[in-house]
Amino acid sequence: MKKFISIFTGKIFIFLGKLLNRGSAIPGKAAYILNKNILSDFILPQKIIAVTGSSGKGSTSKIIAEVYKNLGYKVAYNSKGSNERNAIITTLIENCTLKGKVNTDICVFEMDERYAKYVFPYIKPSHVIVTNITRDQPPRQRNCEFILNEILKAIDYNVHLILNGDDPYLRYFNLNDKYNVSYYGIERQQYSYTNNLFDPLNIYLCPICNAKLKYNYYHIESLGDYYCEKCSFKRPVINYAVTNCDYTSNSIVINKLHTIYLSNTLLFNIYNVAAAFAYLSLSGLNEDDTAKCICEIAMDQKLYMHFKKDQQDIHILSCKAENASTYNQAILFAMRSKKEKIIVLGWKEISRRYKHFDISWLYDISFELLKEAEVKEIICAGDQRYDIAARLKYAEIDTNKIKVFKDLQEAKQSILSSDTDIYAILNFDYVEPFKAILGDNI
Repeated sequence: MKKFISIFTGKIFIFLGKLLNRGSAIPGKAAYILNKNILSDFILPQKIIAVTGSSGKGSTSKIIAEVYKNLGYKVAYNSKGSNERNAIITTLIENCTLKGKVNTDICVFEMDERYAKYVFPYIKPSHVIVTNITRDQPPRQRNCEFILNEILKAIDYNVHLILNGDDPYLRYFNLNDKYNVSYYGIERQQYSYTNNLFDPLNIYLCPICNAKLKYNYYHIESLGDYYCEKCSFKRPVINYAVTNCDYTSNSIVINKLHTIYLSNTLLFNIYNVAAAFAYLSLSGLNEDDTAKCICEIAMDQKLYMHFKKDQQDIHILSCKAENASTYNQAILFAMRSKKEKIIVLGWKEISRRYKHFDISWLYDISFELLKEAEVKEIICAGDQRYDIAARLKYAEIDTNKIKVFKDLQEAKQSILSSDTDIYAILNFDYVEPFKAILGDNI
């Protein structure tokens, strides 16, 4: 009876939420209050995939869910972006009968790293993708080791892990060789480099013997072809390798066989697609069908947009505040172009989760690289504009190039009056405001 009442109540809240266009976690919260064991009461399909990590989990899980839908499968997927326990409960209630039977062929869950331990023991995913672990939301997430251990608490040895083999930090998951693991990664490509461009944020010592790691090449930060001179630790055999990146056609080739066209060639987007392809192949889908289907999916345009205005290129890159790696990726992307450019930086608020105004992560971003990037000026906008400007000054950026504005609206004239290429490297809450000031100019 308790199961019936909690599920019925959740369905009522889902109905009301659709009428009022309100949150995706409230129905699950209501059901959980009524029945603390509700996650144990669902009758789940055999195929359950969970995607977690500091960034990229939303994009990766979306690709997987959309491929299954396009191939005719019924999918339960927390598509609204909420990824904690209550959101997972909401998704299951939305797709189940009043007796708790989930009427789908597969469940695809984007899962917050810290909440996985409250969900995985009950839903028991067959596969878990860990996209990455980076310094992310320090006031909430503390440090990489803390997040690693939080995820380890959530998974048992029956799970099949899918990991980025280019990331030596993720190798901590299987140093004891007790998990079944498949690796995805990117082979040396046009924008790989041999001299380290970044201070190590996550790992630079061998996790086995603590010697300093060496690299044949880097992709970004600590991602690349690594090895230890003192012991046997090295980049593993990559089961699903991006063997070619074509930046003219925006396409990649996986395992020299499968060509996939992308909406953009941001490095993390390539990794997300490779991760999704790896799982879809492991789940038994035909690889040719999978590659074709990924090409047909309308890839998420929220992370990157490109507009053309006469001879001017305008790039909007949505980054994640409190996550330096996403900004470092955007800077590397801007550096691909040798043309003169304007950089726009800013956000409305650092976090919606808490009232801390931590800016320490700004000092993890390698703004120093912009000194070599043909930058005409850098526009800093928003409440922390002077903090951003101060960080740029510490990076020895010419102060004559640094402009500060209260918000994007105040910076509008400076942005629109230029015919120089623009790279707007913004927190997600400034993406739509930036598009708005461009208006009919794009």
